[in-house]
Amino acid sequence: MGNLYANANEAAVHEAAIDALASEMHRPVDEVKPHYEREVSRLLEGARVRDFLSVCAIRHTKEALRGAAR
Repeated sequence: MGNLYANANEAAVHEAAIDALASEMHRPVDEVKPHYEREVSRLLEGARVRDFLSVCAIRHTKEALRGAAR
């Protein structure tokens, strides 16, 4: 997703979150990543602080993937 992340360190944090979430939910990374990045993009619109975006994005992505499984 283009320049979603501010730098390589931030990208690495989010990639690790995506990998962990995919593992936890027993889903492929390719399935989890678009949902997660959509959430990060949405959250960035109003974010003043980027430090905890991954926490919120993980929660919202879990909810979306659980809803899609029903």
